[in-house]
Amino acid sequence: MTTDVINRPDAEDLSVSDITASRELQSCNHLLDDHDALERFYHENGYILLRAVFDPGSVERARDEMLAVAARLGMTEPGDRDGKWTGTPLPGNMEESELYAGIARKLLEHPANLAVLEKVLGEPARAVPIVQYRTYPPNGPITVVHQDGFYSPGIQDYKPVWVPLTPCTRDMGGLALAVGQNKRGYFHNVGKPSPYPFPRDAVPDDAWATTDYHPGDVLIVHPYTPHCGMPNTSDRLRITFDSRVQSAANPSAIAATVKAVTPHSVTVDAEGLGERTFTVDADTFIRVLHPGVREKFEDFADYTTPGMRLVVVRDGDRAVMLRKAAEG
Repeated sequence: MTTDVINRPDAEDLSVSDITASRELQSCNHLLDDHDALERFYHENGYILLRAVFDPGSVERARDEMLAVAARLGMTEPGDRDGKWTGTPLPGNMEESELYAGIARKLLEHPANLAVLEKVLGEPARAVPIVQYRTYPPNGPITVVHQDGFYSPGIQDYKPVWVPLTPCTRDMGGLALAVGQNKRGYFHNVGKPSPYPFPRDAVPDDAWATTDYHPGDVLIVHPYTPHCGMPNTSDRLRITFDSRVQSAANPSAIAATVKAVTPHSVTVDAEGLGERTFTVDADTFIRVLHPGVREKFEDFADYTTPGMRLVVVRDGDRAVMLRKAAEG
């Protein structure tokens, strides 16, 4: 049954602590060379789990680069490939820090890894210029239960990608998914303020699944699949990142630099397109200052300034979404 828009201001919220992931995610490696079968599994279950498919050397380089940032922050000892936590807390707002710039892009654009993603998409792939890096210590941040598509309107035919760079066993807080719930619409409660938490009773308790993840694994999460990061109760850092992949031939999400702004338009220098002007309206999902907060359209021309680096999700000449770029 498809869920209508949820507007329940008095509903009890679903917390990660309410979730017991009692089911095991299934490997889809046997479907990788049969795109139609892979798509059927994806749309039926809401995910694709591929084991040990990314190039090992590219994964090791990305791991070492993320751990080097963690060591620079004092969170682990230099050269510790296990990422044992020193006790130094994670600074705030690190998920899109420039300290990580280029790590995910190099990994995803490795020829062997692009070949895997091409099989997943069924056509040549390119990354959506949105990446979040997770260097999460024990008892550190956890992502709320959410659906990626709710926060990324207008990106057509993309697939969210989650990549573990170190072993991520259940005690380290890997992702848990609500299997098959992608077919029921959005569960975000618009009767509550951002991040619009799920009602406690929205997702069946027995839908949740997880697994032990390993370097080289790739988890593709349907944009409508409810998911969350589980608590890290180990003594190590959780080293992962998440991004999205889309059609290389017809990307709907593009990286761009703002050239000019009016109250109803934005002119940008867009990669692969050159200078383009897009209309902006009250339905455009705008979050150019902070990736987690939708900003008011009425003030759009005041806070959007030339030189900003944005992701523009377009439908023809209209901007469906404008987001602060996190190009990875």
